[in-house]
Amino acid sequence: MNQTINISATATVATIDIEGVIGSEGQNGAVTTYESLREKIAQIEALETPMVVVNIRSVGGDVADALLIYEALQGLDARITTRCYGYTASAATIIAQAADKGCREISSNALYLIHNSMCAIEGNASTLESRAELLRKTDERLAHLYAQHSGREVENFVVLMAENNGEGRWLTAEETVEAGLADK
Repeated sequence: MNQTINISATATVATIDIEGVIGSEGQNGAVTTYESLREKIAQIEALETPMVVVNIRSVGGDVADALLIYEALQGLDARITTRCYGYTASAATIIAQAADKGCREISSNALYLIHNSMCAIEGNASTLESRAELLRKTDERLAHLYAQHSGREVENFVVLMAENNGEGRWLTAEETVEAGLADK
């Protein structure tokens, strides 16, 4: 899978393709990070395109980059539609929530995963305790974000994210819509 963010635009719609691991470097220096998207968002703003379609095919990655991409998309003065294909997991699901009301789409064969945040770290007990607190705050923030866009209770997402020892559960497209994580 390529790890890229591609942009194409016409007078009426800009399309953003997000593929690969978010927050990592891909082949030939291609990256799926907020930094790689920031300049392209500025290009879309300059075009004053009234509609932006974000195609997402990603197993996730860095939550910090995903939150920044989410906020950048939310800041656009355009109607945002997100479309999830294949596996849309972890940090990619945050980006999928950036769509306008009724515009979060998922293909009928896609699988969708939200879970508790994870990290890899070495260090002493204080370092580990500090990181555990950050993970808990991140989980809380993400559950609120999902609840905000779904109209469902935060607790629904806390429970779903915590399934399988915090690794969540893969949802079918139908289950994703039922959970309020996609509209259609």
